[in-house]
Amino acid sequence: MSIRILLADDHTMFREGLRALLDREQDMTVVAEAEDGKTAVERTLEVMPDVVLLDISMPVLNGIEAARMIHDRAEKVGIIILTMHTDKQYLIEALKLGVRSFILKDWASEELVTAVRCVYNATSYLSPRLSDVIISGFTARDDEFQNALTPREEQAFRLLANGKNCKEIAFELQISSKTVETYRLKVMKKLNVTNMAQLVKHAVQVGIVQRD
Repeated sequence: MSIRILLADDHTMFREGLRALLDREQDMTVVAEAEDGKTAVERTLEVMPDVVLLDISMPVLNGIEAARMIHDRAEKVGIIILTMHTDKQYLIEALKLGVRSFILKDWASEELVTAVRCVYNATSYLSPRLSDVIISGFTARDDEFQNALTPREEQAFRLLANGKNCKEIAFELQISSKTVETYRLKVMKKLNVTNMAQLVKHAVQVGIVQRD
């Protein structure tokens, strides 16, 4: 079964480029397009795609507001934010809405297909370039959070929040990938989160990652 996708971006050429990328994939079908946020919401409710790609800066209704309305009215539809912005507030607001994936538009050609598959499979995709932006600048600590995690779990959490995968963390900490996965599951259980977007959101809230 194909992954049904809606594209929303006010730049026709960029939207056509995204469609061309997705059309190459046998398991993906673009079922609708929109040039503004209001139309994106309306078309989403009409065709109920599996995944919606929303540009953050669109006329009539921006991507954040469109994501809010889609999340409220069609919670099962996965959302990917496409953005040129590296403003933390935009990204944090989207995280609060439960958006699972974020891609910088400059890197869409490299990351789009992977992000779509992640969201379709109910996992998150956060570009490492954006995770650095979200996390940087937060230095406040949360005593309750520190007490909840062991030092090793906190170390693994820092690396996960920075966009590293289990193999990379295993190499850096000189432990097995299986052990990293155990830490990941324990951290998510203790923080009561179910995906990486929520994990990064918590990192932002408690400032667990120190500024370089």
